[in-house]
Amino acid sequence: MDPAAIIAEHAARVGASDPLLPAPADFRAGTRLSVDGGEAVTWFQHLPVGLAARSWEPARTHRMDVRLAGDDRATVLGALLDQWLESIRDTVAPGDKDSAAVIELPSRDTEAVSALVHRGFVPCSVLAVRKACRGGPPGDPGVRVRAATAADLAVATELNLAVVRFDAPFGKITPRESTAEVLRNQLLFLLGQPEPLVWLAERAGRVVGMVHIQLPPVSNWASGYVAASATGYLGCLGVVESERGGGVGAALAAHAHAVIDAAGPPVTLLHHALANPYSTPFWYAMGYRPLWTTWIRRPTF
Repeated sequence: MDPAAIIAEHAARVGASDPLLPAPADFRAGTRLSVDGGEAVTWFQHLPVGLAARSWEPARTHRMDVRLAGDDRATVLGALLDQWLESIRDTVAPGDKDSAAVIELPSRDTEAVSALVHRGFVPCSVLAVRKACRGGPPGDPGVRVRAATAADLAVATELNLAVVRFDAPFGKITPRESTAEVLRNQLLFLLGQPEPLVWLAERAGRVVGMVHIQLPPVSNWASGYVAASATGYLGCLGVVESERGGGVGAALAAHAHAVIDAAGPPVTLLHHALANPYSTPFWYAMGYRPLWTTWIRRPTF
């Protein structure tokens, strides 16, 4: 098949599999790989010391974007992966845990994922989507949810940092010495917006949870992931360990969703660690479902 036919078939298939997927974007700049039935672009990303994104990603990532066609897409993807991994083998220090090979695929396009499993990739995180006004449990009515203020910056940062630390063992998030400062600066930015975007949950006057969101235009960075006119983004929800399972998280999520829905975006997006035993069942009970899955091989070799 010629590259244009492969790309067209890929776009038609993933579009039919999930109506909330956007049309695939043009390939970015990078190294082009081709096999019969598959096209890919690969690139290397190095995050300098001090860059905020280093709290969320490995410092050194090799990335691939693929388009697959035909009836045996697992074989096609496998051939592309083998080409890719062989081409970067000599550039990677064996055992470097701050390096990774990363590929992001539509969650419902599953026929080829065995090629990833057989080459040591694991499904690490999910970008999940919720349609507006899709409800979930209301949460404990005894929990008070209030807008955070600048005076709450320290407790909100600590709650956010606890979520990052808990997610870190699952492979994608990478806490560093600068992470607390990164989270503090992000929360400071959100607290400075005209409308409340950060809320705390209180029980008997004690802070027991936190949620923060983004609305357009702040959330516009995520719009390329979904076929929607606009999107909200739920950045973090954390509950103190002693209160988990008691309705605090549901109360915070219900409040955040009400605010996002009232603002008008037809969908809300969030990232979560797929293997997290708390977040995965929680978010799907709140009306989310997988849209994109990030597969990662860490270390790369």
